[in-house]
Amino acid sequence: MAIHQASALALVALSAALAVPAHAQQAAQGAVAELEEARDEEPNQQDAVQGLEGVAQEQEGFWKSSTLVLKPRSYFLSRDRGRNPDNEGWALGGALEFKSGWAADTFQVAATVYTSQELYAPSDKDGTLLFKPGPEPFTVLGEAYLTARFGAGNGLRIGRQSFDLPWLARHDIRMAPNTFEAIAVGRQAKTGLAYIAGYVDSIKRKNDDEFIPMSVAAGAPGSDKGLGLLGAQYTFQDGSLVGFTHQTSFDVMNTFFAKAEKSFAISDDVSIRGYAQYTDQRSEGDALIGDFATHLVSVKGELFHPNSSFRVAASRAGSGKGLQSPFGGPPNYLSIIVDNFDRAGEEAYMVGATYDFKGVGVEGLSAFTNISTGHTPDTGPNASPDETEYDLTVDYRFGKASVLDGLWVRVRGAYIDQDENDNNGDDYFDFRIIVNYAFDLF
Repeated sequence: MAIHQASALALVALSAALAVPAHAQQAAQGAVAELEEARDEEPNQQDAVQGLEGVAQEQEGFWKSSTLVLKPRSYFLSRDRGRNPDNEGWALGGALEFKSGWAADTFQVAATVYTSQELYAPSDKDGTLLFKPGPEPFTVLGEAYLTARFGAGNGLRIGRQSFDLPWLARHDIRMAPNTFEAIAVGRQAKTGLAYIAGYVDSIKRKNDDEFIPMSVAAGAPGSDKGLGLLGAQYTFQDGSLVGFTHQTSFDVMNTFFAKAEKSFAISDDVSIRGYAQYTDQRSEGDALIGDFATHLVSVKGELFHPNSSFRVAASRAGSGKGLQSPFGGPPNYLSIIVDNFDRAGEEAYMVGATYDFKGVGVEGLSAFTNISTGHTPDTGPNASPDETEYDLTVDYRFGKASVLDGLWVRVRGAYIDQDENDNNGDDYFDFRIIVNYAFDLF
């Protein structure tokens, strides 16, 4: 059966399973729910449909509850390529975040400055996306917004802000995330209904200090079009959920995304969670980047056990065009360190595993690995090299008992093996060391 047919059936089956009475799924709560919350922090797979962060939190007064957090970051990236020029750079910078308390229990202001400065940035190895092209360092006021809350956890936000949505996301994989100039209304909810709606005018991409129109970022120079957004997610008491987003980049493209997730308890400390998602993407209005229609279907199953998990996944992209993701990473379950496995006509498969070393007495140390392989047509306009990506990520987080509480060291390695029979094939190794720290200044 074709993957897109299997994915559609899985999405329907998961949605139907959500109707099972809560008492029949109580075993999936408690210890099992805690297992599933310990997800890998893979920023390339943002698929949650969230409202506005922090709208419902309780605080006492504008200044009394204000926070100023310094978040230093160091990032080294090296790509040792077989045929194409190498990429290498080392940056030091991070973020300074201010967030006020609630004035009159209704209004909050926040701002974040991001910076990326050169420690090592050879011009002949540019392309790491750690800096502006050149390479050049940058500093930017990435966030500056006003939030007004109303009702039970609802909020209205206007200004420079972040989103963590499928196809519209921070995609925080370098020194600074994507941020957006927008107005949005929404509500977060751990259970029940979360929603978001808004208009996004412009984007500051992760390696830039200027905001540009959404249509320009999508590949239509000289245009000045924004993006309309609508999304919702309903989370059941047992953690199962369904959600969707619809994004219209005016005169460029429409992107519709739907997902469903469901857990099945095997015992008190073992569960299986099923995931299914579907994306439909097609040109809209004046079709400023061309007339096209494509889709992506993706499914995943993951077995959770104390201190470990094991997963398999598969996806297939439509043959009309590769998926476009100019506003954040694609939510595909196979989008890992380097590649997204969503080229036109690509069929891909993945296996992976995670282990938390607290199971052998080493607190703070964890690791996860994934292997994804993708195949595209051998001939025709969609032909491109078949490839396999082998990934390993090792994380160490210093705990509260340490004087370095808040320090997180991440080491990542990826080997991309492309078909050597294809003249465009290029095997290469991607290596990264990321050091994050966070502490309150007040």
